[in-house]
Order: sequence, then C-alpha cells, then structure tokens
Amino acid sequence: MLMRRVLFVIAVTITAPVFSQQSEKNENVVLDEVKEIVIDANAPPSTEAGCLSIRGIHNFSSLHDQYLYVEGRGNSHYLFTMDRRCIGLRNAQEIAIENHRDRVCSNSQARVAYRGVGGRMDTCGIRIIEKLEDKSAARTLMEIRTLGK
Repeated sequence: MLMRRVLFVIAVTITAPVFSQQSEKNENVVLDEVKEIVIDANAPPSTEAGCLSIRGIHNFSSLHDQYLYVEGRGNSHYLFTMDRRCIGLRNAQEIAIENHRDRVCSNSQARVAYRGVGGRMDTCGIRIIEKLEDKSAARTLMEIRTLGK
C-alpha cells in the first residue's frame, strides 16, 4: 500500500509539469483564435420577457391554437405562448387565467382555461409570456412563428 502511494506521488510529480506546459500552449492557441463580436447597444430587443397581474388584464384575443394576445393595464400588450397546441383556443368564447398567485410569468405553472370544441372547458399551460409594443406586433410575431406549420 505504501509502495502504491509512493509511485503515485512520483508519477504526479513527473507528469504535472508536462501537463501544465501543454495547457499553457493551448491557452495561447485559444487566445489567438478568439474574435471580437461587436454588439449594437442601441438595437432594441425583439421581445421582452413579461410578467403581469391577473387583475390587470383588460382583454383577451385568440390568435392561434398556441398563441393568445392579452391586453393589460396601462396600455401594455402581451403574447402568451402555450406549452402545446390547444385545440379550440383559436375560436374560444370564454377565456380565463388560472394561477395560484395574482402575478403570472413565463413558466409559472399558470394555465389558460377556455371553452373550446363542443363548449367543453379545457386548459392549457402557459410556457412563455412576452411583452410587446402592440397587438400588431403580437400578430406579426405569431405569424412568423407559425409560418409553414
């Protein structure tokens, strides 16, 4: 057992400088290959993650079976992306938000409840909530995402 420890210490002592020299060589190679990427600080973000209070919702509009436009308090606009296609959401007559809290955010386990096909109540999970400029921006984003589907 003592002999194994001695051999291990000797092996580490001999190979450690070799490995450190090799990693120094690799560092120089990596630094030579790094290229600078210029980011435009003035470019506006395409969308902004959003959270909102359920009590602040003024209006719903189904855009697609997977997308819901929500108009909130203070002229705020949101696009809800469901976790799957929700059959009947596009033509839903009654829509509500179900959540254990007043505040709803992306992936917050909130659900959209709606009266879908045949008038039966159904629910669908909310995956992403994005704050947008207006309803037109929500519709455009939905159309881009559903193009070819």
